[in-house]
Amino acid sequence: MIIKTRNKPPEIFQLESLLQRMPTVHPQYPHWTEKLRRITAGYHGELRVDSFWHEIDLSLPHYFIHDLFIQKEKSSHQIDSVLVTSRFVLALEIKSISGLLHFDPALRQFSRTNKDGSIDGMNNPDDQLRRHEKWLEQFLFKQCIQLPVLGAIVFTYPSSVVQSRAGNRIIIQSSGLPHLMEQLLIRHPRDVLSKKKTEALAQNLLILHSIKPFTSLGLTDSLSSGVICPSCPYCLLHYRGGKWRCTVCQHVDPLAHLDALRQYRSLVKTTINNREFRDFTGISSPSIASKLLASTKMPYHGSFKDRHYVIPETF
Repeated sequence: MIIKTRNKPPEIFQLESLLQRMPTVHPQYPHWTEKLRRITAGYHGELRVDSFWHEIDLSLPHYFIHDLFIQKEKSSHQIDSVLVTSRFVLALEIKSISGLLHFDPALRQFSRTNKDGSIDGMNNPDDQLRRHEKWLEQFLFKQCIQLPVLGAIVFTYPSSVVQSRAGNRIIIQSSGLPHLMEQLLIRHPRDVLSKKKTEALAQNLLILHSIKPFTSLGLTDSLSSGVICPSCPYCLLHYRGGKWRCTVCQHVDPLAHLDALRQYRSLVKTTINNREFRDFTGISSPSIASKLLASTKMPYHGSFKDRHYVIPETF
């Protein structure tokens, strides 16, 4: 049973919005384009791994928590997938990385050799998973539950070739997930928890999940203003007669400013005033801007002249 589904990373919308509003000649444009590609590839890889669970018949009590984010006082844990069962807890570190992959257990290094022979150093997924396993073990201890905590690194690309392993760490291709579960169920043949206690454990873990804090990219000086047409990339909509209109494709939308507000929240900050709204959308009239902001029903603080609206994640 899935008690938390996987959502599209907000960084994808943030970077798509940034690239829409950043000049293609900007020196950092290639950097953000590549970052968007990596995050998008990672998300699609995670979805591919999720799809394999449909091929696995798990007869024991089990609960999936995808994309679990735990915010601690000075650090955080973002676990790609957690499977809570009556016999064990399994944490997955999912990686969409191609090339020849090398783990160095002594130096705790992880690297990739590309087709051209170049080598990229990367964060060691074994160390990332060790952190998650330790936290899960501490969580179970506080719950007074003795349940094995297991971890596996799952590579989503068939072109990922692991040349050297990370000790005894479980490392598989995503297609090997059904076989892995068969082996784990053989190694752990007896239920430790009842179905009721397994569900309670999963729910207690889910309660600790929180939304990842908003992080601005700090590139407001590089952003172009205006409400962008969804049908004509890089074309701006004009507001007249109570509606946003595109002079190129004739697209009409009375609520197009809501998309602009979502972009502003993602790129700049979570609050906006009348002046900031006009600067970002290209509206010149303070009264029209005030009317549009009021129509959104967004919560706000401050008096009329210094009113700041709090932009929600979704409208």
